[in-house]
Amino acid sequence: MFLDIDGNRMFTLAFGSGPRTILAHGGWISTVEDWIATLAPLSARWRTVTYDHRGAGLTRVPVERISTEALVDDVFRVMDALGIERCVMAGFSLGTVAAMRAVLAQPHRFDGLVLMNGCGEVRSPGLPVAPRVPPSAWPGATHAERMRWFVERCTPEPDSEHIRRWGDYVLARATPEAADRLFMMEAEQPIDWAARLPQLGTPTLIVHGELDAFYRIEHMRYTQSLIPDSELVVMAGSGHLPTLTRPLDVAAHIERFFAARGV
Repeated sequence: MFLDIDGNRMFTLAFGSGPRTILAHGGWISTVEDWIATLAPLSARWRTVTYDHRGAGLTRVPVERISTEALVDDVFRVMDALGIERCVMAGFSLGTVAAMRAVLAQPHRFDGLVLMNGCGEVRSPGLPVAPRVPPSAWPGATHAERMRWFVERCTPEPDSEHIRRWGDYVLARATPEAADRLFMMEAEQPIDWAARLPQLGTPTLIVHGELDAFYRIEHMRYTQSLIPDSELVVMAGSGHLPTLTRPLDVAAHIERFFAARGV
């Protein structure tokens, strides 16, 4: 379904039922398809919600209306539109930026947080940080070739060509301009994460693919060390897309972690 969110038509999926709700935010320019294979098994006991954020998939907006603040505000707009008072917030890859900022902004609305192969803007001190390069400058002569280069780096697992075809299809739905904007705006309005995260009272599950080429395990461990009630799960042999390559395992970790905390 399409929700009218801030004057935009935002493509949204909501399925399943239960006393708990999980709201899942996709990564960079990917879509509801980041999460549906993982949300499907959860939907037997959870209400599950995900959406194409602005600039991705079927949610087309002018590039100038894409900002960090707008993505965070959209989390609450979707919640309000669907009557969600409280939920577990999940973010994937660059989508962890919006997820973490939303939980810090209004912690009373969240029962938990899931960070999937991403940790917002948190970086372990002392480690070098490579400068961000816009996707339009990545290897390849065309936008499609650059997206294929990215997809191949996401999927180091053997026998992953079917996942790569999925990636080609999903990423092609965003414009090159939106791709650049969403990738380069990560550090807007910086937060002192080392000061803020220790105050977070939200149970937090961090899941990380061991072979992820984009988020270093050191950053994930540092993030976990800052959050009081948190757990880091490292998925051996997985790359950047465990929600697609190992969705049942990801769902089981989410179920186990929050069941143990009475969520």
